[in-house]
Order: sequence, then structure tokens, then C-alpha cells
Amino acid sequence: MYEDEAELRSQTWGIHPLGRLPGVDSVTYGIVTPGPHQPTGVPLLQAGDIAGGVVDQNTPRMIDAAVHRRHQRTALVAGDLVVVLVGRIGDAAVIGADQHGWNAARSVGVVRCTEAGQQHGIGTLLKWWLRTPEVRARHLESSAGSEHSTLTVSTLAQLPVPLPPLDLRTRILRTMRLVEQRIELNTRIAACAMELADAHFDRYVEENKDVTRSAAAIADVGEVVGGMRRSDAIEGGVLVAWAAPAEVLRHKLVHLDRTDQTTLAPPHAVCAPGTILVAPRPGGVETVVSRIPLVPGRGMLALRTAREADSVWLLHELRSRSKELVSTAQGQQGREMSRKAFSRFTVSWPDSSDVREPFARIAMPLHERADAALEENRVLETLITTELTEMAGQLKGKR
Repeated sequence: MYEDEAELRSQTWGIHPLGRLPGVDSVTYGIVTPGPHQPTGVPLLQAGDIAGGVVDQNTPRMIDAAVHRRHQRTALVAGDLVVVLVGRIGDAAVIGADQHGWNAARSVGVVRCTEAGQQHGIGTLLKWWLRTPEVRARHLESSAGSEHSTLTVSTLAQLPVPLPPLDLRTRILRTMRLVEQRIELNTRIAACAMELADAHFDRYVEENKDVTRSAAAIADVGEVVGGMRRSDAIEGGVLVAWAAPAEVLRHKLVHLDRTDQTTLAPPHAVCAPGTILVAPRPGGVETVVSRIPLVPGRGMLALRTAREADSVWLLHELRSRSKELVSTAQGQQGREMSRKAFSRFTVSWPDSSDVREPFARIAMPLHERADAALEENRVLETLITTELTEMAGQLKGKR
């Protein structure tokens, strides 16, 4: 313990495998066979619950308390770093007091810090180091050839991690915490802006009942595009962002401004920014709008419109009718959108000049405010990862 504390207080640079980094106690993975969902059990953290550097604790899977007791090595404690091992490999979050006592699934790696490691912010430092382009590229390369991107615990434990001198590390951690606070605030701003836009939509529908009764099939007001599988080999294809249904479902904001994977796709299959994306979930359909060129993944649909006012109206119309849209899903447990059923689904379609365009004039500034908040988040994230990358480069130059 004293040696650990001494290394963490060192004023010299160091580089260590993650598993032997001063302040790290152990690296492991979660429960392989957690059993069925138990409504009154213990929350189980899954890979899908980790996104954007935080844990989504709204609807965790629950496991039997007896299973939890048999797997105490992965019983989570505040300060643990949890890492996605399957899919969005490397995405990570630090466990807070609200998740203390949960357990972890096999798709999640658990990095436990020593008491000294927690005091020195090693979990936060690692979380950001795992987000740097260099580390992300390294992890993707290690999983090349696999059907799904996977990160083994041994690969994670062997990852080289630069450890800055104490004074520099203290400054970096202070900046990281300030950035995290600002990102949390910006995320709330973006969410509130869209809640306000949804409220304005509900008001417009209520105040214009007579004209909003006018209806049209979705296929008559926009172009419905089916999703496609991700591919690394398409002749004449262009490299573009690829949105998996799971990304849309776990995306808590209306604007989808990034994806975890890319694909090669024919140019005509690329959907421009402003395209509406829909993906089914139990009991409803999730609707978001893209802010980047992308290709929708298989199982979901995209809706293109020629006019921005039409897109804004349809976005909020579909969001307000999530439960009704379940009828447009198909397949086992309704996990795929039916292009035919969705195209035939009728939406309210009032006169453009009297309702749709006035609503867009109110809603668009709110969308722009949300976009500005998310853009600031991207800049702040790049600021931190760039500084870490440059520091690592300087360390390599000294060795």
C-alpha cells in the first residue's frame, strides 16, 4: 500500500500496463450466467447501460440475490471503473454511490482501484485515456476478424497507460472534472430544449384540433429507407457512419450526432443530416434525428423529407406516438421495423403555412440550442483526449 502511494506521489513520468498501474487493484469481468430477470433482485450492469462516459441506471436488469452473493468479486463499489468489453469496446464509466452494490455482466470489465488509487483519481484518468483515438484504434485492431468488436480482459490489463507526475496529473484531473460537469450541464440543456419542443408540439396539436385531423400516410410525405448490414467490402462504396438500432435505443437525446462504427455503403444509401431514424423497443418505437451523414442499421428505418419544416413536424409527431408505432414492428418480439407497415402508418398532416411552418419557427431555435450544447460537448471531449494523446507522445519521445 505504501509503495502504491509513493508511486502515485512521484514527480516523474511513468508508463505501466493497466493491470499493474499504481492505484489499480484488479481487472476482471462480470457474471457469465446471471440467470433470468428478477424484479426484486440486485441490479446488473450490462454493456448497454454504459454510454458517453456515464451509467444509465433507469431500467437495469435485475438478478437473483443468491447469484449476486456468489459473485462478490464483481459486486460493484463506488470508484470502480467499468469498461464495455463487447460492441462499443473501451467505453467506460466510474461507478458512483447510486450504483454501489450492483453487479456486472460478462460484457463489462471491472477495474477495481486501491484506496490510494481512488484518492488520486486513477479511475477518472483511465476512463479518459480509454477514449483517446490511439487506444480506440488499438482495441479495434485487437478485435479485427471478430463478428462483434470484443475486448478481452487480458488485452485491457496489458494496455500501456502513461502516468503523469503528480502535479501535472492533479491539474489534468481538475480539468477533467470541470469538463465532466460542463458536459452534464450541456446534456441537460439539450434534453430540456427537446422537452420544451415536444410540449410546444402538444400545444399546437391541441390548439389546432380541427386542422391536425388532416392525415397522410408516411410514404406520402417522405421517403422511407430500409436499414442495411454493416460491410467492410462494397465496390464503389464510401466510408460513412453506421447507426445500429441499439445506438438509437440507448441514445437519450433526440439528436444523434455520432456513432460507434462506420461502414462502406453505396453513395445513394447515405442519409443526409436531418434524416429521421426509428427503431423498435418493447412497448414503443424510439425516434431520433441524425446530425451527421450516416447509414441506418438493419432492423430500423430512416425517413427523409425535402423540407425542414416537414422533418421537424414528423419528428415530434412520431415521438408523440411511440406506443402506437409498435404496430409497425415485426419479427420475433417486434425487434424489426416493417417498411411496409411504417409507410402506411398515418400521421397528422395539417396545412403547412397555417400549422407546420409556424411550429417549425418555434421548434427550430430549440433544436439549434440543443445542437450547440452537444457541439460544445464534442469540443470539450476532444480537448481532453488531445491533451492526453500529446502527453503520451512526449513521454514516448523521452524514452
